[in-house]
Amino acid sequence: MQGVSDELSDQNKFDGVKAAEYDIILKRRNGDWGSGEGKLDTYGVPEHLFGVALSGGGIRSASFCLGVLQALNARGLIRRIDYLSTVSGGGYIGASMVAAMSRAGTEGQFPFSKTTDAHEQGGNLATTPASSDDVRDSEPVSHIRDHSRYLIPRGMADILPSLAIILRGIAVNAFLVLALIMPLAAVTVIANPVTQDLQRSIFFQVLAPPLSFGSMTCASSSWCEFPFVATLLLAVMTFLYLLLWGLWRSLPERHGIKGEMSDREVRSRGTKWSARLIGVTIATFVAEAQGPVLALLHDYLTRSAVHQTTVPTIAAVLGAFAVMTAGLRTTLVDWIQKALKDANIAVKLRAVASKGAFMAAGLIVPLLIYAAYLALSLWGIADWFGTTKGHYSLRPGFLADDSLASTLWVAVGVLLLWEFFVFVLRKEGRDTLRVFFDLMAANKRKTARGAISLVVAIAFLIAAAIVTRQNGKGYDLVEVYLLATAIVLMLTINFSENANGLHRLYRERLSVAFRLGADLERTKPLPLADLNEEKAPYLLINTTLNARQRTIFQLDQKRNVQPGASAAGIVDTKKTGRNPRRPDPAKRGRNAEFFLFSRNFVGSDLTGYVPTSSLPDKPQKFDLATAVAISGAAVSSSMGRVQIGLLRPTLALLNLRLGYWMLNPRFIETQPQQNIQGGLGLKYRRWYDFFRAYLVAESFGLLSGDAAKVYLTDGGHIDNIGLYQLLKRKCRVIIVADAEADPAMTFGALVDAERFARIDLGVRIDIKWQPVRVAALSRNASREQYIPEASPAHDCHFAIGEIDYGAGEKGVLLYIKAIATGDEPDYVLDYERRFPAFPHETTGDQFFSEEQMEAYRALGFHAAWRALAEPDPKKPSAPRPDDIARLLADLKTRLGIAPPAAVVVDDGGAMPGIA
Repeated sequence: MQGVSDELSDQNKFDGVKAAEYDIILKRRNGDWGSGEGKLDTYGVPEHLFGVALSGGGIRSASFCLGVLQALNARGLIRRIDYLSTVSGGGYIGASMVAAMSRAGTEGQFPFSKTTDAHEQGGNLATTPASSDDVRDSEPVSHIRDHSRYLIPRGMADILPSLAIILRGIAVNAFLVLALIMPLAAVTVIANPVTQDLQRSIFFQVLAPPLSFGSMTCASSSWCEFPFVATLLLAVMTFLYLLLWGLWRSLPERHGIKGEMSDREVRSRGTKWSARLIGVTIATFVAEAQGPVLALLHDYLTRSAVHQTTVPTIAAVLGAFAVMTAGLRTTLVDWIQKALKDANIAVKLRAVASKGAFMAAGLIVPLLIYAAYLALSLWGIADWFGTTKGHYSLRPGFLADDSLASTLWVAVGVLLLWEFFVFVLRKEGRDTLRVFFDLMAANKRKTARGAISLVVAIAFLIAAAIVTRQNGKGYDLVEVYLLATAIVLMLTINFSENANGLHRLYRERLSVAFRLGADLERTKPLPLADLNEEKAPYLLINTTLNARQRTIFQLDQKRNVQPGASAAGIVDTKKTGRNPRRPDPAKRGRNAEFFLFSRNFVGSDLTGYVPTSSLPDKPQKFDLATAVAISGAAVSSSMGRVQIGLLRPTLALLNLRLGYWMLNPRFIETQPQQNIQGGLGLKYRRWYDFFRAYLVAESFGLLSGDAAKVYLTDGGHIDNIGLYQLLKRKCRVIIVADAEADPAMTFGALVDAERFARIDLGVRIDIKWQPVRVAALSRNASREQYIPEASPAHDCHFAIGEIDYGAGEKGVLLYIKAIATGDEPDYVLDYERRFPAFPHETTGDQFFSEEQMEAYRALGFHAAWRALAEPDPKKPSAPRPDDIARLLADLKTRLGIAPPAAVVVDDGGAMPGIA
């Protein structure tokens, strides 16, 4: 790995990554496990570079891809695989295979087929004639079958622990929400000590006396009783400014009088000040509106005791509806997708209802949070009866306890000691403070504006507290609210962004079910850097970097410049004289970037790449199970290109979060002696980095590729078949196993990958997948139909096409689709008969039975075997079209698959038929 680190130290770019990977592949080919083709072709690519991609789809895809891998092994192709690119469910089984082939004692041995005694003893494997007969289960396959319900493998015994983890996350999220609304409630209580103040304009009440030198007060002016005075004044000022600005812009053209001559519109000074005025007016309206809203709510709640129970009941019902909608999101999405292809009125109505449920659920949680703010505010505002001590019947009794303030003072003192220990006595804490102060020093203008705004806000609150508490109105809960705010904020900065999501639970379940640890007993994890690159395919784990905000940094020419022009838009600064800038995924509407984990490298084109060994090893070393869990993080508050709109805060606050916050590779030092822990020592680029407000960033999509930490989710949120990374490495032969849920047979994942490859890489793919769609839809229309052996449907599990990399570079793509055509084994057809959604059952079903898993596995084996098998001369078969026959012959020649008479099959993973 030292050579890898040295290579990337000068150029943190994909060219260096690809060159290092090619060296690894050539070294493996020349070893005792490889094919012996240890040289480059005329284009500088390893000869017949072979990649296999396994699609996303949870346990459904893992089962299907298991059968595909078994078929490839039966054809002697596992050892020929150079790259294994996986996504989500395909990553479960792909990583399981590579982990088994990396463990001591089983290096290089294919784990998913029954081996002979000679194999177990390290001897030569016995071979059998080629046949389409299926393989027998090995012990690893039996283990996976036992854990096909991997989320709750022990049934009810696993439900309560999992529920406890989910509820823990919800409790933490609720507390973090309190950190947002508690300061706002404290400000509201300061400005409105009694309910009489709610009908007044707080800005007029506080600012009118000093601005009029005491001649105008609430007691002497009826304007004070109008709650929107400041909003009205600002609206008039904004209107007059816009009018004068329009006149100033018109003078040069209308009368030749010198005015604003600039042709700039969006960036003109007038536009900037107009935007500021409009923003201040809106903010003032929101602030002034809280008083009347609280007054109406107070009047409603004090009418009768019945209303006091009605509101909580309504809130509970709305909350239950939001939870139910979030839980059924997969089904609702399926209904919406089906409506795109089906004109049936019932289908359309279900789609409309689903969209309505999403919008309602998305609005409910923010409304409940706002209701919590209103409740906290009302608790601190007293009824006014003209006495020095107000009374409020709706206030909880504990707030009236005389010892409450003293207790809170003690808690504040304890937390201050804790924060002193964390940020002053510990080196890591001092580093954090140093970064914060360095940022303020480096951004003096922003720091000055922020300081001035803070001072003005504090001065206003102090003035409000003095003015509103005159005339004997001295009783309030300001002290309690301020102490509570301090406690909440000090506790908030101690929560970690990844500790209370569902990532660790998901990771642990996957590690157990698919044996992703360094040993079978899972006594220790298997670090990514410890994968065996000489005895297994080079594993590429695809994830998605969520980037919904524009990237503000420019790639520096030392670490992130790709020399010369590229399809990605990076050019050499030596030729242009300017710093390069990559296309921004937020600008393009993708809101996502391809992010990769492998044995040697981690990163993306947007963030740059770093050696995997340079990732920090605290609090734990980055391991294979973590990467696979991130790659399968389908449930998240942000899902790359997938638009979930208003539902984003709901998913985040309900702790339906499998995503992972990772240190940005751009800011990770490659020197081993510089250990980065928890984001310390990084150049913070976003406000939520320092304040660790990552839940807020998730909830509102405030995600970027230039922050200290980036948010990673399921690789299927941008490329659900893993094809893009293989095209980027210019593989000459690619086999894709696609088991995504595609009941309408739109081939969306393949089409997306084709589009991305054309735009980013300049790669064209010519593949005719329409016959596969026709065969699948015909089968759906008549499931009882007998398929004769000579039917073309037997060859419709796959499509094959040509890859054009440009400049004469060509490749072959074999695309294997999870469809049923009627020629599958009997028990597969029986399962299809009883479950018509097969093989596109919802991804929300992650609790497979033995029968269900076997149906998908057998289908995967059958589809891959049919794609690679030669027609049996003893049986009638439909002739293949010339273009398909030609491409299949080219593919088999590149892979070294011999004619049928010369092929031998080895259940244990030997390499028969390879030249």
